[in-house]
Amino acid sequence: MFGELPKLFDRNFVIGFFLPVAIFITISLLILNPYPLATSIITFLKVDLLIGTTTLGLLAWVGGILLLALNRDLYRLLEGYRKYNPLKLLRWMESLRYQRIGNEIEKLDNEYSECIRSNRDFPTQSRTRRNELMRRLVEEFPDKEEYLLPTPFGNVLRSFEIYPRFMYGIEAIDGWGRLLSVIPKAYIELIDAAKAQVDFWVNLSIIFILLQVEYIVIASINGMALQWWIVILFVLLGTIAPLRATSSAKEWGDFVKSAFDVYRFDLLDTLGFDTPKNREEEKTLWKKYSQAIIYRLPDLLPELKKPLIKPKVKKSSSKKQ
Repeated sequence: MFGELPKLFDRNFVIGFFLPVAIFITISLLILNPYPLATSIITFLKVDLLIGTTTLGLLAWVGGILLLALNRDLYRLLEGYRKYNPLKLLRWMESLRYQRIGNEIEKLDNEYSECIRSNRDFPTQSRTRRNELMRRLVEEFPDKEEYLLPTPFGNVLRSFEIYPRFMYGIEAIDGWGRLLSVIPKAYIELIDAAKAQVDFWVNLSIIFILLQVEYIVIASINGMALQWWIVILFVLLGTIAPLRATSSAKEWGDFVKSAFDVYRFDLLDTLGFDTPKNREEEKTLWKKYSQAIIYRLPDLLPELKKPLIKPKVKKSSSKKQ
């Protein structure tokens, strides 16, 4: 993914991984409260406040490390990957949403062309709507329908994954590790902070599913009727969390796209390649480089810079007079 692994107790780890587990532990204790098991746990924690707090903190920390280890798998689950992922059933909705936006843009384009032909002003409302739809199309979807994933979250991520390829010919996933080597530390921290927000909501999405399952199982084992307001609350929270993850991913994506915009020539210089003379040459260069590193084809690597050979200066000999 487009970020660095957080340290095991820095700010990003706390936000993205420690807090979701702490929320899980807190709500689990509330769910277990009516049962004898919870009474024993709460009594143990209250005996010594320092030991109780330390125990909960240690559990949250270990749980955070587990979430960190599963981070890539959880992302891919919410994006709609994996053969038996039930989210794959939702792909038709994303296709419909993509087509609806594309069709509306096409209608507005036709309206604009008609205004040009008849020498009329394009209505402000139509212009504003078209700009909004164009922005949504590039922020929420990849460049082609065939690349669509089954979820809005997955398509937002894919929209900025394809950005450097579409704009410059760079394959983002394989080029990102190289680009990190030239991005200033301060900017990397901005990217990681934005990703931490996404991590928080992604992990909460999973946490609320686990809490709902936990509540249903515990109530069933103890033969107690389900409190439907609790079930509905978990369903609601489990819906809000992926929506917030999708929204946060857009901000994270802006930082990633900007990194390719701003620092790709620094990478070129570090790799020892000549600066392209135009956009077409740049796309060709990055495409060849991407193919070379993906498929291990050294023959496709661009030529290195030619060393600057300074002309020899003849020393003039002065005669003594």
